[in-house]
Amino acid sequence: MNPAARSERARDRTAIAFSNFGHTCTHMFTVLYATAVLYLPQVFDLPYGELLSLSSLGLMLFGVAALPAGWLGDRWSQVGMMVIFFVGMGIGAIVTGLADGPDMIFIGLTLIGLFAAIYHPVGIAWIVASARKQGMSLGINGVFGNAGNSIAPVFVGVMIDDFSWRAAFVIPGIVAVLAGVALFIAWRRGWVADARTDRVPAPAREPGDAVRVFIILTLTMACAGFVYAGLTNTMPKMFEIGLDDGMATSYTQIGLLVGIVSGAASVAGILGGWLADRFSARSIYLVFWMLQVPLLFVIATTTGATLLLVALMVLSFNLSFTAAENMLVAQYTPTRWRSLAYGAKFVLALGVAGLTVIFAGWVFDTTGDFNLLYIWLGSAAIVAATAGALLPGRRRPAPLPAGAD
Repeated sequence: MNPAARSERARDRTAIAFSNFGHTCTHMFTVLYATAVLYLPQVFDLPYGELLSLSSLGLMLFGVAALPAGWLGDRWSQVGMMVIFFVGMGIGAIVTGLADGPDMIFIGLTLIGLFAAIYHPVGIAWIVASARKQGMSLGINGVFGNAGNSIAPVFVGVMIDDFSWRAAFVIPGIVAVLAGVALFIAWRRGWVADARTDRVPAPAREPGDAVRVFIILTLTMACAGFVYAGLTNTMPKMFEIGLDDGMATSYTQIGLLVGIVSGAASVAGILGGWLADRFSARSIYLVFWMLQVPLLFVIATTTGATLLLVALMVLSFNLSFTAAENMLVAQYTPTRWRSLAYGAKFVLALGVAGLTVIFAGWVFDTTGDFNLLYIWLGSAAIVAATAGALLPGRRRPAPLPAGAD
């Protein structure tokens, strides 16, 4: 391998490393509050549902702001946007941790959501263009993202039980700011760069398929955002009320169980990526949507160890189709519009999350459980599976360039 090729490989590996770490930070920062809010009613003397809704604007911006973030990533710089992502999200977390009341918490969480919105349209496009094996790279990237979901509840639980709820936000905030500074230095020294062309060519497309895929994915990705936000933002509370006293007696134990379920489910992301490299992305997408349907309808009425098992299964199936979904977007989008396309995707998938937490908080404060919420989640999965069946079938891949692997 010549020096230029080695240098390109090194930049690609650095890009993938920062993108993977960014995915962990994104999912960690956006769910820190889901566990912290279990404790905050006794701090601010407000009901759980009202406090949970403080995260709604941030979660909506997590999706809505993805579109302008993707446009800037395409028009300006992927690396520059990732620097802003790390620093901005870190500042938002620090503001949240230093808050003296609900208003400041609302501002901090809103900043977290605004800057976290940069990651998915920019970071995913960056990794797709840099990867030689897109399915596996996206699967591994998904594991890093879900690691954030796994770490957050455990970390928050330990901070609440042994230190302070404020440390659960301030410490990660400082780490994110330092990561942004490190990426800026790597960028200035040429150790990392934007990726504007795919290392692996996309499969051939039939005329009109792009429009068809866009319309279908618009619906399925909105459903995906609804289901995923419902799962991740209510799981700590479901474990608090649904597990036996011996299984969840402290915030640390609740956080640990949420973390174990999320961490174990992340293995499914690698499996999904491996399958998407070898089989039709459409088939993988459809099958794992269908598998979620019955579980979503029963999870809210299960308790004890059965609740843990069902939560693990439904989250595993939800994560298994992520690589296939991202590959479908990449296959039907020109590289120069890739970040914008992912931005549009996450406007739907993540913007819905803000509405979901409002609905979830209202359902719980009104009924005392999440039964109604999960009926809606199961119905959304049925809609997504039905729509997924209408996606185009597998196309013959474009020829690989000489020397590609």
